[in-house]
Amino acid sequence: MNETTNLSGRGDTRARVLIYGIYGYTGTLVGREAVSRGLKIVVAGRDQERTDAAAHALGVPSRVVSLEDSAALDSALADVDIVAHCAGPYERTSAPMVDACLRTRTHYLDLTGEADVFEAVYARDADARAAGVALVPGVGFDVVPTDHLVAVAKAALPDAISADIAVISRGGFSRGTLTTALLGMASGNKIRESGRFVPTAHSHRVLTVDLPRAKRATVGTTPLGDLASAARTADLPNVTTFTALPGATMLRRFDRPLRRLLTTRGVAAVMEKLLSRVPGPSESARVRSRSAGWVRLTDAAGRSVERSIEVDNTYVFTAKSMVQAMVALTEAPVVGALTPSGAFGVNFIDTVPGILLLRGDVVEVP
Repeated sequence: MNETTNLSGRGDTRARVLIYGIYGYTGTLVGREAVSRGLKIVVAGRDQERTDAAAHALGVPSRVVSLEDSAALDSALADVDIVAHCAGPYERTSAPMVDACLRTRTHYLDLTGEADVFEAVYARDADARAAGVALVPGVGFDVVPTDHLVAVAKAALPDAISADIAVISRGGFSRGTLTTALLGMASGNKIRESGRFVPTAHSHRVLTVDLPRAKRATVGTTPLGDLASAARTADLPNVTTFTALPGATMLRRFDRPLRRLLTTRGVAAVMEKLLSRVPGPSESARVRSRSAGWVRLTDAAGRSVERSIEVDNTYVFTAKSMVQAMVALTEAPVVGALTPSGAFGVNFIDTVPGILLLRGDVVEVP
């Protein structure tokens, strides 16, 4: 089975990438993008029929393996160099895959937007360095655009100590994204304060932010991966994250009863079952819509800088960014638990092919 790679020294001149979660909404898009760019991939999932069908459609080999079977997972990773983990919710799936990657010395990429997952992966930095691999969570729309903005804004305001970060995703959501949002709603909102996560009500702050092309968006606080990634990228002790939410004020008012409902035995399971029927955005919706990110960094004296960016549809960007991360890791391997900008450079976003980037005017407030 030793067909690979210059990364591991096991054969071929191309890295072999295992895409796990291939038959999910985003995994399917990642697989198509990887094949279109000529990457050497093998696809995997836990369901035999769906995994085989996805592999047949792409014309690539497949493996069926459960994350609960560590021995089988190690075997599936034995001859690959990079895992592109596309199966969420990552609060359930990340840890066993990270463990397997460390055991088999395989690089790890994922698409999480969950702050606790970022923190858990970053906590494995020493293990990653000992294994000689990279662990890079959040290489999709969460958190590549905002991670870039944070790094750029920090360079403009080196003494920044706090950040407000907003993501605006348009065009609809996949069932995986909605399930992750449901779990996040149940566990409650939080901010980063003095280096620690502090619980707070959903939409406890509401802002209107300026975006490229003179657009504006109203956003409310919600827990996003930037709570962890921004702190790591720019050494920021205080971070608040926002997203565009319908009825943000209403959500704040009903925060506690909603969380009590979602944590009632059986309710979340029923909701997840209902969400499993969501088809995800159509191709036309992906083509028509664009998403955006916004960042404001502030220092102790009250000086602040703002940056914003508009990209293609959330899922289009995510698929292309994940595949570009595979390419970047193949061309210049790194080690450690890293943010996208830490692994691939501050301007990694500019290397993602086929993406139209629009940057907003720089705003600096003395």
